[in-house]
Amino acid sequence: MMSQNPLIGRTLRNRYKIVKLLGSGGFGHTYLAVDSDLPGKPECVVKQFKPNNLAPQIVPVAERLFEREAQSLYRLGHHDQIPRLFAHFEENEEFYLVQEFIDGHDLIKEIIPGMPWRESEVLKLLPEILEVLAFVHQNNVIHRDIKPENLRRRRKDNLIVLIDFGAVKEISTLKIEDLGQSRSTVAIGTPGYMPSEQQSSYPHFSSDVYAVGILGLQAITGLYPQQFPRDPYSGEFSCALFKNNVQVSRSFAEVLDTMVRYDYRQRYQDATVALAAIRQVINFHETPTIIPIPPESSPISKSSPIPESSPIPESCPLPELQPNLTSPFKRIFQALWQPSVLNKPSNSQPTNSQPINFQPINSQPINFQQPKIIANQAAFLERPEGPIASDDSAFYVERPTIENDCYETIVKAGSLIRIKAPRQMGKTSLLLRILDQASQRGCKTASLNFHYADAEFFTDLDKFLQWFSGSITQELNLTQKLNDYWQGFLGSKNNCTNYFQRYLLSEIDGPLVLGLDDVDQVFQHAKIATDFFGLLRAWHEKSKNEAVWKRLRLVIVHSKEVYIPLNINQSPFNVGLPIELPELSESQVGDLVKRYNLNWTQTQVKQLMAMLGGQPYLVRRALYEIARGRMTLKQVLETASNEDGMYNDYLRRHLSNLQEDTDLMTAFKQVIASPKGVRIETGMSFKLRSMGLVKFQGNDVIPLCDMYRNYFGDRLRVG
Repeated sequence: MMSQNPLIGRTLRNRYKIVKLLGSGGFGHTYLAVDSDLPGKPECVVKQFKPNNLAPQIVPVAERLFEREAQSLYRLGHHDQIPRLFAHFEENEEFYLVQEFIDGHDLIKEIIPGMPWRESEVLKLLPEILEVLAFVHQNNVIHRDIKPENLRRRRKDNLIVLIDFGAVKEISTLKIEDLGQSRSTVAIGTPGYMPSEQQSSYPHFSSDVYAVGILGLQAITGLYPQQFPRDPYSGEFSCALFKNNVQVSRSFAEVLDTMVRYDYRQRYQDATVALAAIRQVINFHETPTIIPIPPESSPISKSSPIPESSPIPESCPLPELQPNLTSPFKRIFQALWQPSVLNKPSNSQPTNSQPINFQPINSQPINFQQPKIIANQAAFLERPEGPIASDDSAFYVERPTIENDCYETIVKAGSLIRIKAPRQMGKTSLLLRILDQASQRGCKTASLNFHYADAEFFTDLDKFLQWFSGSITQELNLTQKLNDYWQGFLGSKNNCTNYFQRYLLSEIDGPLVLGLDDVDQVFQHAKIATDFFGLLRAWHEKSKNEAVWKRLRLVIVHSKEVYIPLNINQSPFNVGLPIELPELSESQVGDLVKRYNLNWTQTQVKQLMAMLGGQPYLVRRALYEIARGRMTLKQVLETASNEDGMYNDYLRRHLSNLQEDTDLMTAFKQVIASPKGVRIETGMSFKLRSMGLVKFQGNDVIPLCDMYRNYFGDRLRVG
């Protein structure tokens, strides 16, 4: 026993005698101890953390991290439902926390598989957790490991105590990367309770809200989180998916669904907001819903005074809702104030406190007359043109694994990412997020769009590379020193290399990430393209061996296939991480529909998919117009391919490009004319794909969407 747990029986700091092992994990050990200095020798908890990597660079980083997290725990210990921190210290390159021992039991003994709780019980539990968590978030701390084992029911007063904060566990997972930067090698948290952004080591306050929501679903279903079904339509967790296994009111179901949304921006932003939503549900349950019913013989005209027991006329505005009322409750109240609802007999209306059995996901969703957007929603809709620049935007749709792959790659020394997709597919939006992630990780970033280069710079390599170098210098807010490093006899590529190596990369503190957008503009100038892209490849090769070049990371964005003659060993387009953005899937379009607060059936989503093919810009444009009330889905489907439709400019640009290339237009006519996939010359199929006009079915191609088949079939006079 002693050999396996050498601490047992030892006394740390001549004070804390280790009694027994309480638990072990990948991050360290937890022991029960007694405090020999205090009267009665009270029990306490000792947590031991040890860095897995004892490299000389690791220890000071671990010490700083440990001190910072210990200070946070001291502050949080002022709350009665968070264990007090008595001491923190280091011995023999191992770190120790001494905390208050909470006599009681973990919630794992209450939330038992196969034994679902009643809704009223869950509504009592979640506020207990969120009240403590709100204090944590107000102190700018994310717990990062909320689960039943870390929620302890205190014996003396039956209150929930929040234990085992996750951030301090990073000490055990630190490593040093190539450039001396330290980072955690393991995401902190527990699978099942840990949302996607936390798995990528980017937790938010809403990550804790997600974990509490998962815990609520676990309690009310009696299932483990790994057993929860996902909605095949949206990829989300939802109370509706549990069908007859769960009885839960509409209002509480919407709150739980919001807490566990995949996108952290669509959840309640922190515990305080989530707690307010839960309390609204509790208040709603406790307050009886009274719907006045008018006498059938007493119709009321719109010009008449409205008696208290009369139905509300069509033109009557909705009641002013409480400012902090969340959107699920707005929709509920809006529904209750609809005349068509009010005029029904009261015994046909279930109140929102009554449990409901949700129907299978493919059944008709609850729909109160017309689909509605929340109050003032139109004022917050983003126009669909251009990149989605804001990281807080609700309308950026992540493609699973792509963003995480990019975020993980860009922090590696000498990395290169290649993003390829047709126009208006979200390439620049992804680039901006990669640069933002790099910036958050301590990198300097510079973005350059080649579309803005004057035509004269493409006439001469020396002019082009000076423009390129000067533009990056300006992006970095550094002083221009081209004249100091540009020596004519060395040649343009050597001058550019020296400028980056001896000035830019040496001047800045930390790695440099260059985002090179719309490099298609360079493809049009073969001589410039051959030398410039060969130079980028040479820099990438240097990063494998030379320390200064390890600082440089590249993100190259383009739409077209690379047809310029590049030596395989001199091309940046066959190295690094290749990313090809696909169109949005049906489930992603369904999710976007929900973000616009449109209440659609799966059939309606399928209709939009068939017409627009999941092309991000086309889909967002349609949803934007529909959400603003300017069009209906039926109108979009009927007019999308018309010359006077909302996509007319977009379609004419494609038509003009086709008419400039007779061979390409002929090949596309074949595709449009065929009712099924057709095989055309390989070069033509890839050109059409780079334009976004077709998609592949094996080696065959078909039009991307019905709109293209209809419009180009008519304009090109096919069949």
